[in-house]
Amino acid sequence: MKSEVSMSGESFTLARVFDAPRPDVFRWWAEAEKLQQWSGCKEATNCEVVMDFRVGGSFAQKMQISVQGRKCEFSFVGVYQEIIVPERTSYRADLGQGVTAVTIDFFDLGSPTKVVLKQDGFGDAASCGIVPRGTRESFDRLDSILTAQAAPERSSTQKLVSEGK
Repeated sequence: MKSEVSMSGESFTLARVFDAPRPDVFRWWAEAEKLQQWSGCKEATNCEVVMDFRVGGSFAQKMQISVQGRKCEFSFVGVYQEIIVPERTSYRADLGQGVTAVTIDFFDLGSPTKVVLKQDGFGDAASCGIVPRGTRESFDRLDSILTAQAAPERSSTQKLVSEGK
C-alpha cells in the first residue's frame, strides 16, 4: 500500500500499512540507529539522529539534501510529549519556521501495522507542501527496509513448510 495523504489548512495526515508486526514498526521510530536509516526525503543523505526517547526527552535530526545540484543542510529539533509503546508517540518539533505538533499512531492489524502520522501547526503554505512529500518518501524508504527484512524470514518459513516441518 502506498501512503494516503490528506491536507487541511495548516495540517496533514499520512496513513500507511507496513507488512510487519507493530512492535517491529514502532522500533524504527524509537531507536536513533534505525530512524536515521530511513528518515528524510529521497534527496536526503547523511541523516544523523540524536535522541533521548522518553517523555520530556529531546531529539535532533540533521541531514544533507541536494537541491538543484547544491547541497544544503536541513535540521530540526523536538521534544517528546507522549510515548505509549508500541501504540503512539507524539512530539513537538521545531522545523526552523515554527513549532509543529506531531502524533504517530501504530495500529495492530495482525502482522501488518497501520501507521497514521498527523502534523499540525504549519505557519506557511510552503512548509505544508514540502514536509508531507518528505514524510511520504521517508515512509517509502521504511517500507523498503521492512520488506527486505521480511523476505529472508518468509523464504525460511516457506522452506520449512515445503519440507513438511
